[in-house]
Amino acid sequence: MPLWFLTGPPLSEAIFRAVIARIGKGQAIGLLDSSSASDGWQQRGEKLSAQAVAAGGVVLFAHGLSVPAAVAAARQGGVRLLILSNGPITRLDPVSQSLAMLAGSPGTRAVLSRVLLHPVLWIPALASSLALRRTVVNPYVMDRDNVASLAEAGVATHADRLALVAYLRSLRNLPDLRDIPCPVWAIWGDADPLYPASEADYLDSTVGGAHHIAIPGGQHYHPEERPWELAGAVLELLQREGISLRS
Repeated sequence: MPLWFLTGPPLSEAIFRAVIARIGKGQAIGLLDSSSASDGWQQRGEKLSAQAVAAGGVVLFAHGLSVPAAVAAARQGGVRLLILSNGPITRLDPVSQSLAMLAGSPGTRAVLSRVLLHPVLWIPALASSLALRRTVVNPYVMDRDNVASLAEAGVATHADRLALVAYLRSLRNLPDLRDIPCPVWAIWGDADPLYPASEADYLDSTVGGAHHIAIPGGQHYHPEERPWELAGAVLELLQREGISLRS
């Protein structure tokens, strides 16, 4: 069964490159697509579900702002196992919440897409010492060049930024976590200040049969900083669920 890794805007699927290398199988796909600039999380989830059904079922791992679209896909079918990691379950992090509010106002969308999310401003902001101290464990792993390689693709062109604005606008309403027709797990960096472990605890208490595995000390970028721990947790979980991967 294919294993698909998803990450939300503005990060690219490159955040999983070391994890995928350690697992050695599966397939990485991204959520952000400049050809679908009007899509929000619900539309992304519908398309993702259709892809999953066509593939004959998939294991879906969603990190960050891809979590709502992954939940929507799982609710619609085609997902054999849903794994969520450090993303919005009950609320958005303060930065995304502010951007979603700006994206929801017609008067600020153009400013957001053309100015505030331009890579000249956005990448240095993400790679600043203040931002890195809030989201990473190892600043030597997540230096400015690394942040740019992960995030620049999501804001490189105006079409990319329009897609990001559309997605942010849709995040003002998060999906319902109840009645997901597949097993749901969380693999959570438990030191993430943006999405703390209480989000995973809420998942456990809301979704029947949900459980979570902690990445001790992992912050928001734990797939890049601690790929060996995440890869091990994913493989352990697949074994528990009796799922074997195929490429």
